[in-house]
Amino acid sequence: MIKNILTCILAVVAVAAMLASCGERVPEYVIGVSQCSDDVWREKLNDELRIAVFAHDNVRLEILSANDDADLQIKQVDDFVRRKVDLLIVAPVEAKVTKAIDRAYDAGIPVIVFDRRTRSDKYTAYIGGDNAEMGRNLARYLTSQTRGVARVLEICGLMSSSPAADRMWGFDKEAARHKNITIVGHVESDWTEHDAYRKMDSLLSARHPDFNCVYAHNDRMAAGARKAVMKHHIDMRGIT
Repeated sequence: MIKNILTCILAVVAVAAMLASCGERVPEYVIGVSQCSDDVWREKLNDELRIAVFAHDNVRLEILSANDDADLQIKQVDDFVRRKVDLLIVAPVEAKVTKAIDRAYDAGIPVIVFDRRTRSDKYTAYIGGDNAEMGRNLARYLTSQTRGVARVLEICGLMSSSPAADRMWGFDKEAARHKNITIVGHVESDWTEHDAYRKMDSLLSARHPDFNCVYAHNDRMAAGARKAVMKHHIDMRGIT
């Protein structure tokens, strides 16, 4: 999915850069990027975007991160609109950012929404993976790898964001088809390692459901859950 998203976004950026290079005058074109958060693959995507525009002196790329803060991202998007950027690329923190993206689109700015959807169709293009299919594939993989009964604790991302809703729906729908998978609970986190650690630590410190598998909606939350399990000296071999 990451490779496909990168390829599509880079293609759009490259076309924009080439169009900006045409004509006798060489104006400056500004591409504003608002990332929902910071992590390894988003940093990689940012680097690839910088490479794509490097050869074009008349294209300026401005990349900001909302650090998982929807209110901050709304301010970032509104500021890009106020400054009349020529292209806006947004990975929404959650659906709360929809109206800000709508304002950009209504202002005549081409908008690329990627990775996460909004509640509106006011964007020029959407680039992202099939999160429901990801959830289904994880459930199928879990079924193929577990022996006996799998009791799953699901650590979800923000349910106000489209990937969390889709990954939960896909996983739960597929899991319901397999008698050996039981979902014992859903824990909502905010996509970060720290919050997932805190939620899992609290769960393990109190009465908690009996589970032998953890399905986290992203790597950071999986890492946080793993650290909490290790803190409580639970044998990791007993948890998938």
